[in-house]
Amino acid sequence: MEHVSDSEYKNAVLALLNSEPDAGLMAPYISVLVEYLATTTGISAHFDMNEWNDATTDQGVAISPVQAAKCLQETLRSQKFMQGVHSAIKDKAAQSDETIQVLYAGTGPYATLLLPLLSVLEYTQVKATLIDIHPENVAAVKALITHFGVEDNIIDIVCADATQWQASENRLFDIIISETMTALLKREPQVFIFAHLSQYLKPSGVLIPEEVSLKSWLVDDINPDVLLGEFFKLDLEHALDIYKGDRSAFSGSQLIPEGFETGYRFKLTTDIKVYGTHYLTENECSLNIPLTFLPHKAILKGGDKIHYDYVTPNSADFVFRFPLKVIPTSEQELSSWDVTTSNGIKLVKRIYERSQTGKHGGGLSVPDNEWQAQLRLVELLDLPLHSVMQALFEYESFPLFEQWLIEHYEGLENPVAVNTMNDALMDCLLSKSENTPV
Repeated sequence: MEHVSDSEYKNAVLALLNSEPDAGLMAPYISVLVEYLATTTGISAHFDMNEWNDATTDQGVAISPVQAAKCLQETLRSQKFMQGVHSAIKDKAAQSDETIQVLYAGTGPYATLLLPLLSVLEYTQVKATLIDIHPENVAAVKALITHFGVEDNIIDIVCADATQWQASENRLFDIIISETMTALLKREPQVFIFAHLSQYLKPSGVLIPEEVSLKSWLVDDINPDVLLGEFFKLDLEHALDIYKGDRSAFSGSQLIPEGFETGYRFKLTTDIKVYGTHYLTENECSLNIPLTFLPHKAILKGGDKIHYDYVTPNSADFVFRFPLKVIPTSEQELSSWDVTTSNGIKLVKRIYERSQTGKHGGGLSVPDNEWQAQLRLVELLDLPLHSVMQALFEYESFPLFEQWLIEHYEGLENPVAVNTMNDALMDCLLSKSENTPV
């Protein structure tokens, strides 16, 4: 993209704040923000993520500045969160002429959910405290504050772990913002940031997002999805409970109703109420990618119970324990090599399924030509083999692994690069060789 002018940037922000959410129509405005903020801060969503480090805390992983910058590229996610914050500030301003105290934890390099709004609208009532664990993010946000001339809106900007940060005595906030999560509240510290910071919210204050609802479903290929229930909710009430030491919501079980025999799969979803009428739901962004367990992960039937626990530290995750498990013993359960990703790359889904099978105890043989094709794929992606293998093992659903792949290799958006990759994989797959055991 060519150089973005100040007026183009302001028009883009106003369009995102005032237009109906639309992933297609709003994408050009998001691109304007991506380029403008990158130019101003020196941190770009186009940088190689492998060259930047996450920060690991006792309560979860704080993603790197570049990965945080990449989050802005998700159109509906960015637009709906920006609109939610805008609505919350407007509501507070309509209620009183007093100062609106805002706490924003986990700003990333752009403080995307607040600074763009302050840069184009005059909200003199807003007085914000900003927190991020990465020094690079703090420096970038300071540069933006100066660039936009919004110093009067900023009380403080702190480099700190938001799960440990302490407010000054008797300091309370009207709005606390933190968007530090992935789908199903895995890995990142959203739950524990809200739990810790909820003590600093005024009785009339709001958290943004207001609510993150995790639900479980029974699904098959014929019938409508069957809702089992909500197994976890992150909102102000539950955040305060966790802060006070009540972690009972971190464990539980769900009963599969009678009549649901083998053949149904278990699906988990993440619904987000940003604020008021602003919602994100299934498949609208990476935060809402559902997780459907592979058939060999669990065989379900009516009357069985599924138990779960939210496991910490370092990388939070809900762990589910199923009553029955069947391990595949035949390659016939794997996808054909010519089943593609959403970007058209062959073999990847088969590789993923084979890895998950091995993870859960299966022992499938790998034809040598397929192993060579897998190595060739990693070489063409220009990613470290250990990183790819770790991701194949870690992500419990193919859409999540595919999202990781897209984030780490921008060439997937180039049809020519995809065709070249497929041709190279075909050369390997068509060669004849012996099977190699996993």
